[in-house]
Amino acid sequence: MNKFALALVLFASGTAQAADNLKFHGTLIAGPKCTIDNAQTIDVNFNNVLIEKIDGSNYSQPVPYTITCDSTYRDEAMSMTLTLSGTPVEFNNAAVATSVEGLGIELRQNNTPFTIGSNITIQEASRPTLTAVPVKKSGATLKEGGFEAWATLQVDYQ
Repeated sequence: MNKFALALVLFASGTAQAADNLKFHGTLIAGPKCTIDNAQTIDVNFNNVLIEKIDGSNYSQPVPYTITCDSTYRDEAMSMTLTLSGTPVEFNNAAVATSVEGLGIELRQNNTPFTIGSNITIQEASRPTLTAVPVKKSGATLKEGGFEAWATLQVDYQ
């Protein structure tokens, strides 16, 4: 056998190939639509608040809320996030501005300030406890009268 034929046989034997098809499949589903308190306003009433007693601890009120998701498809590995939005006061980025200059309402999740514009990861079965507490700007002189503040709490299923 000549050298050329031997080289051709050796080269051809090392190039054996195999091929197989790939199949990709699955089911597309929409994530559940979740709402907080059936999309109703959550009303937190502080009643009468003594100006001199506002210290970031006094007058703390629970923020009662429920989360309802409408899908039959659940994936325990997927998480939910709560996002707080509103207008913060200039002296506290976790406090929503009120109708009274120098007064804010700080929202806390499990006793930790819930910064406006941030989100927290939660589990549907173990939602954090939310509380709201009046806070005032250091050195501010608050005027007597009613006050109100507005914020938005949003839940997303991921």
